[in-house]
Amino acid sequence: MGELRDIRRRVGALLEELGRDPDEVASTLEAAGVQGVPRSNTSCAVAVYASAVMKADPRIRSVAVGPCTLILTLVKPEDGRPAGKLVVQLPKPVRGFVDRFDAARYPRVLRLEVAGSADPTATPPVPATAPTAAT
Repeated sequence: MGELRDIRRRVGALLEELGRDPDEVASTLEAAGVQGVPRSNTSCAVAVYASAVMKADPRIRSVAVGPCTLILTLVKPEDGRPAGKLVVQLPKPVRGFVDRFDAARYPRVLRLEVAGSADPTATPPVPATAPTAAT
């Protein structure tokens, strides 16, 4: 049980350090080069940031963010079997950021998904009206 408290404490501190208000959270994420997809639990800017910081911990398989919580999917490091979920409440400034981020109020931390693509990092298709190299 001490391990879960340790993870919760580390994640809570990470979230608190993002800023004292939603705009400061956005600035912190922008300065870190983070971009995310609005209304995506696993690809929002906060989830992307937390995943990047926490990925070195072999007990954490994935990170998802909802309007009020961050949810860690845990695994047993020795064999990779599921070990449950850990829910961490988002601090008020981060909740405010998530709400505004989902409303596209922070364009500098937005990464828009390509329509019809399962991979949000995929290169957008070339429009049919674009000039081609062969003339």
